[in-house]
Amino acid sequence: MPLEHKLVAVTHALLGCLILVGIWLALPARHLPVDLTGTAAGVGALASSLALGSRRPWAPRFARLLCWGLLAIGAALSTALAWTAAHLAGLYGPVGSGGALLMGTIGVLVAPYLVGLPVLQLSWLRRR
Repeated sequence: MPLEHKLVAVTHALLGCLILVGIWLALPARHLPVDLTGTAAGVGALASSLALGSRRPWAPRFARLLCWGLLAIGAALSTALAWTAAHLAGLYGPVGSGGALLMGTIGVLVAPYLVGLPVLQLSWLRRR
């Protein structure tokens, strides 16, 4: 197995665990769209990791598809957080600045995992 596929397999396993633990243990409230999307992304990442690790012939294609899906989720979430921050700061003035700061903090924490990492993984998967 190429080194790039090993790196993607390991990062997908870690990302899948991080997403599932974050959604099912860390979030205090249940929200169906978040639960379904996040669970699908986490399970998909774990499945991709297992498929790459077992050297399935379709695994690199599935990993690329998952990376594009994670990138789309990350872009949509980043956009929603930016819009929410702008809305809170614009509508509520100084009081909304705290909420806008919280949305910005969440965006900074989410962007490396759902935007930066999939882009890096796509570059790794294109090498072979």
